[in-house]
Amino acid sequence: MDYQFKDALTGSTIECDFPMLDTRIMKGERERCTSLFFPGCSFINYALPLVSAVYETLRSQNLADGISFLCCGKILSYEPEGETRRAAFEVEFVERLLETDIERIICACPNCVKALRDAFEKDERMAGRSVELVALPQVLAQVGYKIDPGVAAQLIKGSADEPVKLCTHDSCPDRDYGEFADGLRGLLPDGLWVDPEHSRNRSLCCGSLPRAAGKYEAADKLAHRNGQEAVDAGADALVTACLSCAFQLTYCQPYVQVVNYLELLYSWRIDWSLTGGLMKLRFLFDENLGAEEVEPSGRSFVSLEPAE
Repeated sequence: MDYQFKDALTGSTIECDFPMLDTRIMKGERERCTSLFFPGCSFINYALPLVSAVYETLRSQNLADGISFLCCGKILSYEPEGETRRAAFEVEFVERLLETDIERIICACPNCVKALRDAFEKDERMAGRSVELVALPQVLAQVGYKIDPGVAAQLIKGSADEPVKLCTHDSCPDRDYGEFADGLRGLLPDGLWVDPEHSRNRSLCCGSLPRAAGKYEAADKLAHRNGQEAVDAGADALVTACLSCAFQLTYCQPYVQVVNYLELLYSWRIDWSLTGGLMKLRFLFDENLGAEEVEPSGRSFVSLEPAE
């Protein structure tokens, strides 16, 4: 197995290879954690080497002392009896969180921030507990990380000496708070980026939401419009703070390249040709596995609590 992680919310050790994502889970005891890195399903499935690299960065800077591979629960809403299963998962998630010393959760995905924020706000047990939810790009920008223009040019144009301009894309769940939008721009050097006609709280959906609901034509139309706005802004590529957006915009618009900011920060491109087989793992608790192997989605929900 290529990568090993100790899950702070379950105590299980996860061994996972890449790119096939064959996984082994070993039960164990939880260790104390106060600042949790929460990569989210898309990040784990699409770019496990980047997950490992980011976690090492956060640990080395004393920004995180634990990680969890658990799903935020949002994707359960698109399964049969999804809202019921999601509600049960959120109750269990809060229960496990309250058993820990976690004070802050660093989320790599804007969907996760929104899902966890909504779950915490409606659970009365969280009333006396303060857990800060923060956006990964903001955390990285605040400690001085910056994308190198030469690296960006090399990855997008094949030469570090070629000028490159990036067009930002802001995700739907970040519209009300702008945390990922601020963090993304904080990591991009001046002169490297431009905003499209629609950005921040006016941003256009990438198309992921209608695609998840089975509205493929509407999803493709939104992706095309995002790509066209990047062209209109004179950009060579779209840059996102969301892996789901990067996936959708890569496959569903033909106008410009698409990168996630972490690809530029760590000089490692995601091989999207592999993603048909990669987007398969969602980690839940044993109690929430009623949605396992549901068709037609083909998603695999895997327990982080294997039997003894």
